[in-house]
Amino acid sequence: MSEYTNSDLFLEPKTTQYGSHMVMSNVQKQTKVKLINVDTKFRDEYNYLQTSNYNITLPERITDVKSLIITNIEIPITYYNISANLGNNCFKVGSSVIILPDGQYDGPGLSTKMNTLLTGLNLTYSYSGTTSSFHTNTPSSTVVIEFDINTTGQSDKYNFKSKLGWILGYRNTTYTVGTSNTVSEGFIDLSGPKYLYLAIDEFNKGNQNSFINPLFNSKINKNIIARITLNNTAYGFKAILPANLFNGYLNSDVRNYTGKIDLLRFNVQLLNELGIPMQLNGIDFSFLIKVEHE
Repeated sequence: MSEYTNSDLFLEPKTTQYGSHMVMSNVQKQTKVKLINVDTKFRDEYNYLQTSNYNITLPERITDVKSLIITNIEIPITYYNISANLGNNCFKVGSSVIILPDGQYDGPGLSTKMNTLLTGLNLTYSYSGTTSSFHTNTPSSTVVIEFDINTTGQSDKYNFKSKLGWILGYRNTTYTVGTSNTVSEGFIDLSGPKYLYLAIDEFNKGNQNSFINPLFNSKINKNIIARITLNNTAYGFKAILPANLFNGYLNSDVRNYTGKIDLLRFNVQLLNELGIPMQLNGIDFSFLIKVEHE
């Protein structure tokens, strides 16, 4: 027969008398829930270009926080698919660096802009609907194209998969182009990121991170708490994506704390798959945090 009783198994409150004093032990605080609505309109530093990387201070301190989870997020699809912020707006033709203006491009629009920028460089760009191609305009001539560069023309090979060449479907960093079409190995992809990350830093060392996404030479933001799946067909440019735990667009970690913490101020970042803060072009986004505390 077990030597333990039900009172040993379940730590119920117990009162013990010590002389004229009564001492109550095994008392646990009731867990309470707060819902925090976070909106970038109310961030601490108002910089219209940085709605996706900001600090926010709550109107009151939440004490003895045990866990938190993201339950809803509303994301405006107002970021460009090609921009200086993403580092995918340039390539090199011979000694000339070609820089595309920030914008939301489709295939025909990109082709028109590319050929305007290529005027005088003996090169033409074509878009077939699925692939890209370049060819020179002068017989027996060749032109070298480099895709692994930054806007100053310097080599940036470690970020090649985020560059314009990769978006156009080219899988090598350098091509020598002649009068015959140099066709991309892959399809052109102007759809932008397939998913985003939400990172929250509550300036506390007790948080536990469940998201791991190794990059080539680093590891993505350790404060990621949620992954948001994008749907460009249903929620295209200028639409609002309403993601939650039930519609399949939001996957949130439950951040449990090894010790009780207070929640008052935190940093928020909305990142693409490469860990780059998304530039929403001045449009705010919002999300809801469910907090359990004592």
